[in-house]
Amino acid sequence: MLRLLASCIAIVFVAALAASNTGRAGDIDYPTQTVRLISTFEAGGGNDFMARVLAKKFTEEWKKTVIVEDKPGGAGDIGTNYVAHITPDGNTLLVTTNATVVINPQLFKVKFDPVQDFAPISLLARQPFLLVVNPNLPVKTFAELIDYVRAHPGKLNFGSSGAGGGAHLSGEMLKTFLNLNMTHVPYKGVAPALQDVIAGNLDFMFAAILTSRPFVESGRLRALAVTSKTRNPTMPDIPSVSEYPGLEEFEADLWYGLLAPAKTDPAIVDKIYRATTEAFKDSEVRVRFEQFGTVLVGSTPEEFASVIKKDLGKWAMVLKSAGLASQ
Repeated sequence: MLRLLASCIAIVFVAALAASNTGRAGDIDYPTQTVRLISTFEAGGGNDFMARVLAKKFTEEWKKTVIVEDKPGGAGDIGTNYVAHITPDGNTLLVTTNATVVINPQLFKVKFDPVQDFAPISLLARQPFLLVVNPNLPVKTFAELIDYVRAHPGKLNFGSSGAGGGAHLSGEMLKTFLNLNMTHVPYKGVAPALQDVIAGNLDFMFAAILTSRPFVESGRLRALAVTSKTRNPTMPDIPSVSEYPGLEEFEADLWYGLLAPAKTDPAIVDKIYRATTEAFKDSEVRVRFEQFGTVLVGSTPEEFASVIKKDLGKWAMVLKSAGLASQ
């Protein structure tokens, strides 16, 4: 009787184990046709580059064709809305940024819900901004800059490549978190803004590492901090803004993410996520991104969903404080 009972328990256990594995990434027949990665910005930019790297690695992994289709326009909203309302079969995925998924819905009316309309797959990468100042400004550290701004309320200005962009919003987050009085000056592009910091017409600005680092290395600009939660591996001596007391939750970098339409089979989402982590293990891939100051992440779907929800709340506060939130 005991042997019979033990046998029954073993059979039930094996059956339960088999049931729990049903639909897991390794067992599903996916993909069965060409997969499209929709990039929400123009060819040649960082978003398109990320999508093409993934397409190549996915093609190698799955032995199926994966292509990139650029759908620019509407500050990324055209491509995002397209994927939000397409059949959730895993054959059309979205490569986009927090500017589109988190910021745009709070600046103006969009035709998608950033939480309800998507199944997050993976936070792909983070690209911080570098806080640079004119070398003649009498500050050599981030803490000294904050003290200087507080000692001269309303006197300092910071530039950006345009209102509503990541560089501008990094400054607005700093203002909000520390209740600083400083003025934003928007430019039509990062190059003229950087030149005015160099010339002393602007006091400081947040700019992409790739763009601003050459000026730092030549001594024409001074780097004080990066906007990521941790230091950037390409400039490890530069502290992160979050190291300053009271700014522990400060994080204002650009991130890239991979999403599927809502209601996509979780087993398909898992298989894509695992292919992403495999792609990011390639040292050549990592080097290609790190040269731009981009840090590859490859988070789980659950972690990425948490980032989106947290960022929506954080930026809602910042945009409201800056008077930029839509009514």
